[in-house]
Amino acid sequence: MQFRLLGSVEVLGDDGAPVALPGARARAILAMLLISRPDVVSSGRLFATGQSAKDPVNALHVQIAKLRAALPEPRLVSERGGYRLLTRDGEVDADVFAEACATGHELARQGDPAGAVTVLREALARWRQPVGYDFADVWRARLQELRLAALDTVLDAELTLGRHRELVPELAGLVAAHPLRERFAELLMRALHRGGRRPEALAVFDDLRRRLADELGTDPGPGTAALHLAILRDEPGAPGGNLPHPVGILFGRDADLGGAGRLLAERRLVTLTGPGGVGKTRAARELGHRLRGRFPDGVWLAELASVARDGSVLDALAATLLDGEPAAPARDRLLAHLRDREVLLVLDNCEHVVEDAAAAAELLLGQCPRLTVLATSREPLNIEGERPVPLAPLALPDAIRLFRDRAPGVRDGDAAVGRLCARLDALPLVLELAAAGTRLFSLGEIEARLDDLANASRRAPARHHSVRALLDWSHALLSEAERRVFAGLSVFRDGCTFADAERVCGATAGVLAALVDKSLVVAGHDGRFRLLETVRGYAASTMDTTVFHDRHAEVRIAFGREVYAGLSSPRQQELPARFLAELPNVRAVTTWLLRRGDGPRALVLQGLLGYLWYVCGREAEGARWLGRAVGCFDAGPRSGCDGPLAVALAWHSYLGRASGVLPDPWAPAERVRALYRTTTDRDGVRIALPAVAAVAVQLRPGTEARACLDEAEEVMAEFDHPWLRAILDAVWSEQHRREGNLAAAVAAAEANLRYFEGIDDRFGVVFSHLRLGDAEEQAGHRARARARWARAREVARAGQAPVKRGYAELRLAYLDLDDDLPAAVAALDRIRAEAAALAAADLGAAAANLLGLAHVRRRDETGAVTCFLEAVAAERALPIRTAVAAAHLTALAGPRWKPPAEEAVGRIPDPLHRAALGVLLGQLTGVDDLGRPLPGGPVCTPLAALV
Repeated sequence: MQFRLLGSVEVLGDDGAPVALPGARARAILAMLLISRPDVVSSGRLFATGQSAKDPVNALHVQIAKLRAALPEPRLVSERGGYRLLTRDGEVDADVFAEACATGHELARQGDPAGAVTVLREALARWRQPVGYDFADVWRARLQELRLAALDTVLDAELTLGRHRELVPELAGLVAAHPLRERFAELLMRALHRGGRRPEALAVFDDLRRRLADELGTDPGPGTAALHLAILRDEPGAPGGNLPHPVGILFGRDADLGGAGRLLAERRLVTLTGPGGVGKTRAARELGHRLRGRFPDGVWLAELASVARDGSVLDALAATLLDGEPAAPARDRLLAHLRDREVLLVLDNCEHVVEDAAAAAELLLGQCPRLTVLATSREPLNIEGERPVPLAPLALPDAIRLFRDRAPGVRDGDAAVGRLCARLDALPLVLELAAAGTRLFSLGEIEARLDDLANASRRAPARHHSVRALLDWSHALLSEAERRVFAGLSVFRDGCTFADAERVCGATAGVLAALVDKSLVVAGHDGRFRLLETVRGYAASTMDTTVFHDRHAEVRIAFGREVYAGLSSPRQQELPARFLAELPNVRAVTTWLLRRGDGPRALVLQGLLGYLWYVCGREAEGARWLGRAVGCFDAGPRSGCDGPLAVALAWHSYLGRASGVLPDPWAPAERVRALYRTTTDRDGVRIALPAVAAVAVQLRPGTEARACLDEAEEVMAEFDHPWLRAILDAVWSEQHRREGNLAAAVAAAEANLRYFEGIDDRFGVVFSHLRLGDAEEQAGHRARARARWARAREVARAGQAPVKRGYAELRLAYLDLDDDLPAAVAALDRIRAEAAALAAADLGAAAANLLGLAHVRRRDETGAVTCFLEAVAAERALPIRTAVAAAHLTALAGPRWKPPAEEAVGRIPDPLHRAALGVLLGQLTGVDDLGRPLPGGPVCTPLAALV
């Protein structure tokens, strides 16, 4: 028997046919009895189910008698004081719905979003509005809340599974129906953002904020606000992570994944180990999906296969987890990002960088208490707290199921399939390759080929016999053209475009399609072609790949020349994205050139890419690669390379100064100046000298900086290059400010702004507005400065440059110290928090100094001291930040801060910074002697010392 309360009150017999109920009063009584189970319902409460009667007791007895007669079984029993309805588990549809909701929530909590979706969607499909009796109001509200919670969970699970595009209409309808339910708005924001509809996602937040303020007088909660901030920054880290949804069925790993999942509930580092081809990556991805419900800040996959053996795992992790421009080393940015986040980090393919991966995991786990790491490697990481989970080859029944799933056309019996699977050691990767071969050959032919190859591989480790044999077998079936392309693809890291495969390997569309069809090459949704790491290593061994490496180097150098040529074209906006897509290949080519001692080509490649290292926010990595290229060339110098050497040295100096990784960034710049005086290769030197001048303006005395600028002008007169001309105008603007010639500073900055706006160079536009605002403020035009800085903030926001935006907002807060102190305090608090999240030490220290000044103006000495102490402790901030903070601490907290203040003052090379600091110190009492070592400089405000 079945009872229905969703929709109308109904009873179904064992045959599923509806039971005829005696009337509306009897249905109401049945509804009250069902809702009240397992309690006894008093006669007094049951009276309320009908209109008043002369004899209510008798009327009730009549209805009870009719109801008993209608029910197929004797379920309605009399008890002292009233009546009770007896039911069994699963007989009442509202109970079934509630139990399904509880099961779905638990599956989601355990990290099984697919299971949760199946259960909850089935439950929601059976939903009908509960019966509408007045006595059922509380029960009905509780049930409706269960439905909304189920929708919340199922939609979140489906977003986890990557169904964001399909969910947008449903979520939009729910937001319209429940405009004050913040969670639905949050889910819609996530779906829109992941679908590339960022403006619409931001509009949803604005609508929610307005509704909450108008109707409830409140703001969105911290979770929704954090999501809004993440979408504003356009972070890939907006909740959910980056784990791709596994495709196909995973066979035979339930026990392994269950055990690993339980370990991850107790331990913070679990490593899936096993031989190549055993399925570690596939198992890790599946486990990550099952566990997503445990990690509010997402599951993140870092694929380390493309990291060179001497590459940086921390840099690879930063590229995966962080967005925007790095303002500090990867180590510090990662620690700042992960310290308070509950994240599962999947480190995939650690074996070739196992020591670096182990060091990275140990560092992050040691300082990020909410972080959990799931690694895959052919060997354990061997660090404290690790629990290895070895994956064995599949059990034979599971191997047969996998093979049949991948080769549905095979009609052979299980005995024949099982025999082949056993010969292949039941390794999933090998089974996949063999299954691909069944499109052309029978099982017998495949097995015979293995017999022929068995002797050839006996000296290899036993665990590799079947892998090598299958790859040998697959390779033997390739045409000569396919073999050449297969070997050539091994030189790429993280794949390549079709055009690059064509240039490097001589690939054609037909050959690539054949390799994809034979499961040797993976065609990605991003248009790139990749080899699995196990396959890539094999491909590299099939023939001498030197010619492919050499062509690859030429392709990357050609890309560098395209970048240089495109800097002054409308295509400039697309270059950073292309550079980041090819970054693993840039690293691989540079590593190959360095190992061969090919310093000249390493110089050319890295020199051409110098500006992209800068605009992509990878100054530290760029400086390291440039330094290695210069070192390689110096170990075996060759004639005719003065131009590439000058460019590489100039960018090494500029990026080294910007990132702080070079102890003496002026040394390589000095070498460029020496080349300028001796070389006949004017082309390279003219490209290099504007960068040298930019370094000189900030590091060298005024006369020397002028000399560098004059040298740059001399070579600029020899050729027409508008983009370099604009760069040099920007450098002149900075120099004019340091000389106190503000009219010239504004004119130069306006010239380079016009050019950058003309080619839509957002990076250049931001800095032009910042420079113009700085010059206007120095000249006393605060309103003009505010307008310039506000424009810089907006362009930086649109260009996804959070650190640059932070410096623009810092300048606006500097003005608000005089114009709107509460607004300045609020802005500075926000900037400090964002700087901490970005690990932007200098930005954070500058914000702390300005906030300290705000507290001084509010007569809050305790708050001021706290802020200045924070600025002093910022290790990688500019020396001016320490000098400002220590000087104020000397005035507020006593003379013990005077020695660090004097030391910091002595380390300030920039004359404008020194002059601005002198103005600031003149406003303090008790620190007069700190200003004595500061030479005279331009007439200025404290701005340059504070922002």
